[in-house]
Amino acid sequence: MGKEEPRDPLEELSGTALRAYLALLLHGPMGVRELARHLGLQSPSTARHHLERLERLGYAERTRDGRYAARPPARGLLRLFILLRGRLVPLTAASAAFTLAAAAAYTLLPGRDPAAVAALWLSALLQLLAARSHLQAARELEELAAGSDAGK
Repeated sequence: MGKEEPRDPLEELSGTALRAYLALLLHGPMGVRELARHLGLQSPSTARHHLERLERLGYAERTRDGRYAARPPARGLLRLFILLRGRLVPLTAASAAFTLAAAAAYTLLPGRDPAAVAALWLSALLQLLAARSHLQAARELEELAAGSDAGK
């Protein structure tokens, strides 16, 4: 359809358009009135404007039933998260959990190398610290998608 490949939605979108995109991404397809209610907009025409803009930019597409669904981000920071039951989960959290489990299991093995144990635990700690900041970012994005002003 002649659409450009989308850039990072967190860089290209702002305000209500970003809130609308995040709401669609986290909560699934919505109609114009549903999105207007979700974001607390006074007018469905405002919601329609933003949904049509998202569609034009390639961030959303119309479904068969006339609702709009978010397209997963092709680029940018949102690709560092997975969507799990309507929640943004940082990939660093999954990596940290795996490294933590590996460190715990290796620590219990007989004949383990103390340097390797220390390296695994240090790696797990660093990944947990990164995951913590990414979880905070995910919470802020979810607040923004919920229509809250807390994420602004």
